[in-house]
Amino acid sequence: MTMGWDRLRVLDAVARTGSVTQAATALHMTGSAVSQQLRRIEAETRTKIVVPEGRGLRFTAKGEVLAGYARQVAEAVQRAENDLHRDETYVGHLRVAAIASVIRSVLGSKLAAFQREYPRVRVSVEDGETGDHLDRLAAGAVDLVLAESWSASPLRLPTGVIAEQLTREALFIAVPGEHPLCSRGSLSIRDLAGERWATCAQGSDAHTALEQVARRHGVELDVSFHVADHLTQLALVREGLAVACVPIPAEDGDPRIACLPLDTELHRDILLLERAQTASLALQALRTCLVDGSRTASAGVAP
Repeated sequence: MTMGWDRLRVLDAVARTGSVTQAATALHMTGSAVSQQLRRIEAETRTKIVVPEGRGLRFTAKGEVLAGYARQVAEAVQRAENDLHRDETYVGHLRVAAIASVIRSVLGSKLAAFQREYPRVRVSVEDGETGDHLDRLAAGAVDLVLAESWSASPLRLPTGVIAEQLTREALFIAVPGEHPLCSRGSLSIRDLAGERWATCAQGSDAHTALEQVARRHGVELDVSFHVADHLTQLALVREGLAVACVPIPAEDGDPRIACLPLDTELHRDILLLERAQTASLALQALRTCLVDGSRTASAGVAP
């Protein structure tokens, strides 16, 4: 049996993503080209490696064995490429996905430092919903995901994705500047029973976490505004239309908003997510920049 690397990388991508369409996206190929490669592998090995299942496909027992070897070869090829080019200037195109608040609070400054050190590595960034980002990460359409995970509604990771915590953020309750609760040192969810809220979209991790905490304290949220961006939520608070639970305090000196600590146990972790496989040198460098930068920032915060 003779099988080239081009065939094995297709097999590995299909096994990793579980989909011809997603494998094609990761490999920058058409779906028909991926399917053709699978048929050629079956002809070369004289073995049925995939069978249709619903709208997708399933690996046979022998297909799983062959996919395991394809994964080992893919890892070996990436390690060889890293070793061969370790002393060279890093180049490449890295794709990062994150929710907007994390791009603003975590990614921006660290990415600027990375680009100064590695000017030949192009980094593109897209925002959107974490669920979509996880699908794109598994498919190889993005290289890293920065996601939020709320303590009351932790993020669930798909198989083959690993996470590292970058930072943990305290939460604040933002109330209009003339609100009677402004004089409090901190607030509990019970203090806010009957208030109108601005929260993230219903069903989002942020909304679900806040809703669960409120219900544990006997409070049902009265949500009038479903807004994904925390700065927009603060704008609604500033106009006296709602209260909000945000991981960022209002700008200092704005008398129209008061941000008070939340005394209920609830926090937001920012996670770095990547596929569980050997990364390119450029991706390793970006990951190190984000992780080390977050640790440095955390060390500089007074307890």
